[in-house]
Amino acid sequence: MTRRAEVSAPGALGLDPALEAAGFNAAGALAVEHYDELVPPAWRSARVLPGARSAAVLGCGGRAFGEALSRAALAGEHPIDAFTRASVERAVQALRRDGSGAHAVFYWERREDDFADFVALGRACGLGTPSRLGVLIHPTYGPWISIRAVILTGSKLPPTPPLLDYDPCRGCPAPCAKACPGDAVGAVEFDFDACARTTRARPDCRQRCAARRACVVGREHAYPEDLERRYRQAVVATLEREATPSGS
Repeated sequence: MTRRAEVSAPGALGLDPALEAAGFNAAGALAVEHYDELVPPAWRSARVLPGARSAAVLGCGGRAFGEALSRAALAGEHPIDAFTRASVERAVQALRRDGSGAHAVFYWERREDDFADFVALGRACGLGTPSRLGVLIHPTYGPWISIRAVILTGSKLPPTPPLLDYDPCRGCPAPCAKACPGDAVGAVEFDFDACARTTRARPDCRQRCAARRACVVGREHAYPEDLERRYRQAVVATLEREATPSGS
């Protein structure tokens, strides 16, 4: 199998169609055994939702999530996280009303001091393939996709396959690497520490990611600059939280 041309919406997996209206327009599913192989012990289904049979991985591609977030006009310190939680929890409640056990986990969570690798989860269910940019790259949305949540459920969802033989970085002249002022984009691996240092130090990197904007895949789905600025502010807030000693 190579790339899938279509984009799977949550409704195709039997999830609440309201998720798509909230910008969760790319979804995939894993058998719970596969999910458990990809996450740390504290994240495994036996600890989160005993009896779970499937994991629905929820992604936001292109501009839809940002536009829905802007319409919601949420205040507070972390509006992206708040909007994500509210939207996904509504879908969880819909599953519970239908008699299926369900529980959501989110990309920002620590469980026993461990984060889960949401890039690996998205890759496993066909929501993209790894890229030089350190994020997934999707056949339609390019690097403009984020994996924000996973719903564990007692329902059995049809697994969605990974994107085998899809590697748009192979043979690409890598304009993303040339555009990165922090030399974070390598030929093989992304240097997350270099990215964090540069983002903290450079005001322009706090507003937009020049490397991501230089990617040739999915350019028509790039976030508008005002929305990207909002996302980047969330990234900066996360970096600053992680740099603050515990108890401070």
